[in-house]
Amino acid sequence: MAVVKPFRGLLYNPEKVPDMGAVMAPPYDVIGADLQDTLYKRHPNNIVRLILNKTTPEDRPGSDRYSRAAGELKNWMDEGVLKRDEALAIYYYTQECTLTDGKKRTRKGFIALARLEEFGKGKVLPHERTLAGPKADRLNLLKACRANLSCIFSLYPESGAKPTERILSILDDSAEGEPIMEVTGDDGVVNRLWRITEIGVIERVTQGMQDKTLFIADGHHRYETALNYRRMMNEGLENPTGEEPFNYVMMYFTAMDTDGLDIFPTHRVIHGLEGFDADTFLEVCQEYFDLEEMRFEDATEPAVRKEFLKRMGEGAETENRFGLYLAGKKSYFILTLKTIKLMDELFGDTIAEVYKALDV
Repeated sequence: MAVVKPFRGLLYNPEKVPDMGAVMAPPYDVIGADLQDTLYKRHPNNIVRLILNKTTPEDRPGSDRYSRAAGELKNWMDEGVLKRDEALAIYYYTQECTLTDGKKRTRKGFIALARLEEFGKGKVLPHERTLAGPKADRLNLLKACRANLSCIFSLYPESGAKPTERILSILDDSAEGEPIMEVTGDDGVVNRLWRITEIGVIERVTQGMQDKTLFIADGHHRYETALNYRRMMNEGLENPTGEEPFNYVMMYFTAMDTDGLDIFPTHRVIHGLEGFDADTFLEVCQEYFDLEEMRFEDATEPAVRKEFLKRMGEGAETENRFGLYLAGKKSYFILTLKTIKLMDELFGDTIAEVYKALDV
């Protein structure tokens, strides 16, 4: 079963940091060098100094970006910049954004601890493979700081639950008064956080999550890093209880059947293919797809892109489509799968039926 627990969070102290926007940062793996510099200059306590400390030419084992992050974390706690909550809590977290079509969406979820499970042996499931480099990087940071600095992002199904038993409904009803934190990020998303400490509510949430399967949406490297850290820590214990803190990882949970979730197109750039010929490629595509060509003079013209994306979106609820641009061509192409039966012919029963209808 999925084991979810409350915890005593370590939060920015508003008396020391009145402007929470100054200490926010996006996930570490989307922060480039320029943004890293910007965040460093924005505030001396910006979280980037913990999740992605800068490297220097003088770095060596024991005196590097990881040890500096650990030092910053200790100093901020000693100075009261970060303050530990007194009571065990679950943190109800909402994010409000405006889509490109002007519609507003609010994604609701909560932050708590999840018991670590090996993939395939419990209720936690991955959807992508991981790389050794990022895992080594995150393990070095975890060993130095001995803290979860960002959440794993997970989805869970809740379609069968009664409205009054839905986890997010329980938390929504319990989130009274003003949030303990409200801040708008550089991306325009409004983030709000409530602290839920009522024992009865926490028990309803943790018990309600027991039968849920958790699908990791983002954070595979950090989750596997937490598993590796657990193995490392258990090696030094004679009689582990299974309840040591390193058996859990901080996680953000949201229901996959909520109306606050949106899935946007995935963009891929392919280059360096030997012997590639655009015309031959398009000819082969026509075996599987109906091709629509949209001519243009300038591919970067916003109006052209807008019209192309609009055309791609028409019928997207019922048809499987790809957009295509080929270097050297003055056209965008829309590729629409001729029939879903082609997926049966190509893949047979080697993939699940539900996968065959996914545009990816």
